[in-house]
Amino acid sequence: MASKIILSTINIITKESIMKLKINQNELNKAINIVQKAVSSRTPLPILSGILIEAKDNILTLTATDLELGIKTYFPCEIEEEGSIVVQSRLIGDFVRKLPSNTYVFIETMGNNNMEIKCLNSEINILGNSADEYPNNTFDNEGETFKIKSEVLKNLIKHTYFAAAIENIKPLFTGCLIEIKNNLCTVVALDGYRMAVKKEKIDYKGDISIVIPSKTLFEILRIIEENKDETEITVSESHISFKVENTIIISNLLEGKFIDYEGIIKDNYVTVVKVNTEDMRNSIERASLLARDDKNNLIIMDIKDFNMQINSASEYGNVEENISIDKEGEDIKIGFNSKYILDYLKVIDSEMISLNLIGKNNPCFIKEENEENKDNYIYMVLPVRIS
Repeated sequence: MASKIILSTINIITKESIMKLKINQNELNKAINIVQKAVSSRTPLPILSGILIEAKDNILTLTATDLELGIKTYFPCEIEEEGSIVVQSRLIGDFVRKLPSNTYVFIETMGNNNMEIKCLNSEINILGNSADEYPNNTFDNEGETFKIKSEVLKNLIKHTYFAAAIENIKPLFTGCLIEIKNNLCTVVALDGYRMAVKKEKIDYKGDISIVIPSKTLFEILRIIEENKDETEITVSESHISFKVENTIIISNLLEGKFIDYEGIIKDNYVTVVKVNTEDMRNSIERASLLARDDKNNLIIMDIKDFNMQINSASEYGNVEENISIDKEGEDIKIGFNSKYILDYLKVIDSEMISLNLIGKNNPCFIKEENEENKDNYIYMVLPVRIS
């Protein structure tokens, strides 16, 4: 009986794929960094903390997923033996990153799901898992496909995603609305305290209205950061996928009807303030050093004539900043969460912005003072009530 068990075990081992390949450290490190963005540190399935590595037809493919977001990247390499394995993401990532740059890495898997990595005088053995245990997460997303310039996509995302809710009783608000109509793409994010609306013209005539998790858009932003070409987007009923060069990102869509964002935007301003972007950013950054001690990160703007005074205080002291402005309309004293204002100011390129105020207890609409972009980006922030 014992001999049968031993023979059975031997048969299983000899059936395992044996993989052998040679690859440049820079390329491998870049690929691992890309797919690691889809690896979750909190997963009910331990195998999802790993990266699926597949070597076939002189192409090395790395895949990672948390079952909501999946990323696959592939590139050519020298493959002596084809095969596949799942290895712990953090361990292989940390080891490869610390190897000398631009050296060759030799990877070989054994029959017991053991991976051996060698580079110059370094060697590591990692116990992995069978590729058969990895979820069969398809990257074949059939639906409406169009292309968008990566630079345009970057602008749409970076100006909006940060305004989405991190956690909310309505999961829909943890995502961003993407609306395409009449060759105009609009991205909207809100969290109940602020809202960002960014518009860009694109070469696509279809109509689309979907909600994407903001986490997905953040990872897309990081992946296309240096890409100057186009991104291919495919939208189906339940998923969206992005193809950027040799990388595919696929994500679940969020279900539900997004809020009527256009109904939130008002223009009955009583005060309009034009101010230098850099002056305001620097002043608020200094004032926010004390505002951190307040749960609302409170700063108070006292706007009179041609001056904006920004104040913050805590038990440790107080800060006063004064900025020259152009003002139309009433004087006003209004409080804001400094973080919400700074989030906006950090992504703005325009030299001047305008604060369009309806009253001290009503939303403020901030726009770029740039004729080309003035209505293409609107940021709304609710005030903090002050006595």
